[in-house]
Amino acid sequence: MAKTEPFFSIVIPTLNEEKYLSGLLSDLASQTYRDFEIIIVDGKSTDKTTTIAKSFAKKVPKLSVLTSQKRHVCTQRNLGAFHARAPWIIFVDADSRIAPYFLEGIKYRIELTGAEIISPYFEPDVKSTQNEAIAAVINLFLEIESTVKPTRLMESLVVVSRSAFHKIGGFDETVNYAEGKSFIRQAVKLGLSYKIIKDPTYTFSFRRLRKFGVMKIAGAIARTELSDLTGAKTNQQALSSLYPMLGGTLFTKTRTRRNKFTKNVRKILKLLEPS
Repeated sequence: MAKTEPFFSIVIPTLNEEKYLSGLLSDLASQTYRDFEIIIVDGKSTDKTTTIAKSFAKKVPKLSVLTSQKRHVCTQRNLGAFHARAPWIIFVDADSRIAPYFLEGIKYRIELTGAEIISPYFEPDVKSTQNEAIAAVINLFLEIESTVKPTRLMESLVVVSRSAFHKIGGFDETVNYAEGKSFIRQAVKLGLSYKIIKDPTYTFSFRRLRKFGVMKIAGAIARTELSDLTGAKTNQQALSSLYPMLGGTLFTKTRTRRNKFTKNVRKILKLLEPS
């Protein structure tokens, strides 16, 4: 009987990502391992995102473009997973980049580790002492934490078996920030195996840091993490302002949007201040 299912289903949530999507799709078109399908789940983009996506249909083994009625990264990921045919799903952000041997390397790690969830190390998209230091600290922190009790996950690229994903129940569609937390914590509760791998790596976009500055974002994130550690309630409405569902639109060069974002950061910091 002929095999009909690919080994990987690659789910890419998009929203106004015309500037970045072609880079990731070009990387996928150049993969040495070809047993995969691509599922792009678009949140009704108003730019050329879907046109660019469809232009790669003949360059990759199989590509489909779905439309999500709701602009929410978790909703879009879950919709893509629902349509996935492969035993392994890779969720990857549209602004990420991967080397030609990436899928081949991930398949090797799956077979070697036996893990049901895999999170690779990442590298910054722009090489600098600051960016490389940030990446090194985050990678090391997540690896050390994963050997004790994983509570965090880099959502930008996650490899998970389809069976494990359905056991977890998918991504929590009620949260707008750090959705990987609830995902990996549920996985731990269920006894699913999780592994951080150092190779192959992927390239993570630091565009948010470049756009709004390290200190502003780090300050807001630090306070939300402190709230989590102390058991204080995190204001989801505030976090929705910090991470608005605007996709690539958030990074267009408009002073108005930047000023609005900065004001939202200030509001969040105030809301998270102890009363």
